[in-house]
Amino acid sequence: MFKNGLSLIVAQRLWQGLAGLITVLVITSTLTQEQQGWYYTFLSIAALYSIFEMGLSSVLIQVSARMFIKLHWLAQGRVSGDGVLAFTSFFHRSVRAYFLFAIAFLVISFLIGFNVFSHKHSQSISVGTWLLPWLGLVIFTALNMLTLPFLAIVEGSGEIAEVYGVRLMQGIFGAILCWLVLWMGGWLWATLMMPFCSVLIVIFWILIKRIGLARKLFSSYNDNEFSWSLEVLPLQWRVGLNWISVFLMAQLATPILFYYLGPVIAGQMGLSLTITNMLGILSQSWIAQRVPAMSQAVVKREWAILDHLFKKDFTQSLVVFVLGALMLVVAHMLISKTGYIVRVLPFWPFVGLLLFVFFCHINGALSAQLRSFQREPLIWVSVAGALIIVPASIYAAKLHSFGGMVMIMLGVQVILVFPLSYFIWRRCNKKWRLLPDERIS
Repeated sequence: MFKNGLSLIVAQRLWQGLAGLITVLVITSTLTQEQQGWYYTFLSIAALYSIFEMGLSSVLIQVSARMFIKLHWLAQGRVSGDGVLAFTSFFHRSVRAYFLFAIAFLVISFLIGFNVFSHKHSQSISVGTWLLPWLGLVIFTALNMLTLPFLAIVEGSGEIAEVYGVRLMQGIFGAILCWLVLWMGGWLWATLMMPFCSVLIVIFWILIKRIGLARKLFSSYNDNEFSWSLEVLPLQWRVGLNWISVFLMAQLATPILFYYLGPVIAGQMGLSLTITNMLGILSQSWIAQRVPAMSQAVVKREWAILDHLFKKDFTQSLVVFVLGALMLVVAHMLISKTGYIVRVLPFWPFVGLLLFVFFCHINGALSAQLRSFQREPLIWVSVAGALIIVPASIYAAKLHSFGGMVMIMLGVQVILVFPLSYFIWRRCNKKWRLLPDERIS
């Protein structure tokens, strides 16, 4: 069931890295520094969807993995086995939840973006320049949110290779269209291309391979067959708070700099975050492939398998990150004498950002392993980190620009978030394995 999952995950993440590199080159060749700042601030605010989604996709993967111990797929995405009625109710309610999230995201994020961007007019950038692209971006991002329950449930069932094949196609077509629009002078319209392609490709995938799953949306179901309040909500609100905290710690830097210091400095931070996050996403591949398998190992109380899966892939992910970080440091040094250097942060803030993403990667891996128990004990650590980083980053941005902001982000991770996360991870792994079966599953 999990065969070939890693190869496609790595392929998808490698493409993200390669496409990100090409995008960086296209942006620096086609956009001014001011336009670059607008471009990355668009993307940073659109990433608010992760707050509205509240981590539900990762919870759906966990729940689906447990349900498919007794279920299996038939042709065209139909489902068979023990618990089909419960699965139908689970699927219906998942799509309904995402519909509500998408509506909320569409309205609120549009208003937030309108408020931020309307304060940054210049002679070359008027309301007419950014308003329609921003509206289009939030609309297609909201539509893309509606596809997430399909992908999450199929991934949780163990069909990892299929889902990451879809994501690979989304990345390929989205990136190519983005480059074309940039080269044609489309600028902010290029930000729409990824969510636009993502929606279309998922629609084609559903029609070709998962039409039976889509038809369940039109079948009758009974809410009593699946308890959302017991199976999803207890984990979702914790995962959601964690995701919100991570977003505030990592993604709010660019909009803050845009608002207080202007688009040029925001563009340097946005591009640097994009580069470092690409490395983090690639390194997460080894963890992502094991999420369904770890969840099933917990249900079966196969602790040796759980430990083997996590330790092996966690180690590999760290090796990939360290090697990639060294390559990025060398690349930064090589471009220091070229015109590209003004598009990214200076050397030491860039290294600090790499270290920040490294510790975020470790914390994310620990959270993924603990989430196999359908729990989220690191939530309050992330919340505490966000409550410190956000106001401190605003203060640092006003007085010390990006250098002070990076110091704040890295310092909170090293001093507070990482040590507490590791301590809680060790304690929970010892404690939870002694619980009776019903307390785990």
